[in-house]
Amino acid sequence: MKNITAIFSASATLLVAAPAWCAMVTVGPGGTANGYQYGQISDAIAAAAAGDTIHAAGRSVYGDTFRYDAFDLESGPDGLDLIWGNSPGVIEVGGNLKVGANSRMVFGLTGTDNSRALTTGRVDYDTVLVYGNLTLNGLFAVSLGSTFVPSVGNRFELASTSGTITWSGTLGLHLTLPTLTAGQSWSTTVESGGLLGGQSLFITVVPAPGAMALLGAASMIGTGRRRR
Repeated sequence: MKNITAIFSASATLLVAAPAWCAMVTVGPGGTANGYQYGQISDAIAAAAAGDTIHAAGRSVYGDTFRYDAFDLESGPDGLDLIWGNSPGVIEVGGNLKVGANSRMVFGLTGTDNSRALTTGRVDYDTVLVYGNLTLNGLFAVSLGSTFVPSVGNRFELASTSGTITWSGTLGLHLTLPTLTAGQSWSTTVESGGLLGGQSLFITVVPAPGAMALLGAASMIGTGRRRR
């Protein structure tokens, strides 16, 4: 493996701290010409060592769009993470995306609006647009911004494809999700007709099962009282 020197993008907000023995492998448009180590994530994967973190530039504010080639995190070493800077932002993948069993992509949520994910505007949460198929055998790890508190009904399209999403085993086991306010829980679904027209992966804040039961009991008590 190559000896990678850690390089940090000045505008990046890191969502996870890399262990001291890991390197931060940077990827972005223009590669070395723009201060990054690589111009494509596939090149960074080939150079990464076990436990390295790939930090890919993502579009988050008005500016030129940049689309990465198809890439396969499964082909990298175990424990490989991928985050994107200027978070929250959008990563576009020009072909199929694979997240291997021992790899993960890290998502940050700071709000509910990603209506500009297909344009050049700012978005409130990390989104990956896959112009092909997504294979999720590893993890999508989601965290909340320091001031953002989701509420029931909030819905986040983490990944949108022009094709299909497949995974091994149970879908919920491929996501690590932040703790919510008491009485709330997460629902994870794959649905058709998202941003790119194919299948999309959504997480939604819903009432926790216990909260629903209490709400139903309260409703029945109220009905009983009105009948007296």
